[in-house]
Amino acid sequence: MLQEHVEQSDVVRPGTHLGYSRTEMPGGEMADEHGRPETLGRPERSVEIRVAARLENLAVVRTLVAAVAAFEDLDFDVVADLRLAVDEACTALIRAAVPDSSLRLIVDPRDESVVITASTRCTDAAVVEPGSFSWHVLSSLTDEVKTFTDGDGPDAGQVHGITLTTRRASLLR
Repeated sequence: MLQEHVEQSDVVRPGTHLGYSRTEMPGGEMADEHGRPETLGRPERSVEIRVAARLENLAVVRTLVAAVAAFEDLDFDVVADLRLAVDEACTALIRAAVPDSSLRLIVDPRDESVVITASTRCTDAAVVEPGSFSWHVLSSLTDEVKTFTDGDGPDAGQVHGITLTTRRASLLR
């Protein structure tokens, strides 16, 4: 089962970028669609993964988030909350995803917080709306929830995403 998940996903070294139209150059650098080297703009501790937008890949995503959160020395309860929040956000995105699309997850540990962004190509205009049950779940498990839309248009599906922010406990005191 684990072998199946590994074959279906692209696991990337910290600080690297897996985009929808990016390619890897010799030496591990990333390039845009024209072959120009790309500057990442994300810290070295940032981790990104792209998996098929299918519910059976949620275990891989949850495990990655828990591993990064534990490595960042977050409290056990915060790690559990992040796992649940990511599961809820990614489930909503996967259910609205265009067939055969990829789910992209970025875990960006910062000095003051951990920011997690999940996105995929979706058919629905709103994946998670403020006031919905999912919104309440996400906002009770994290400090901040944001949604975004960016994409080509309704024919190919637009990229919809959810950003979750959890502040470090030392900053909340």
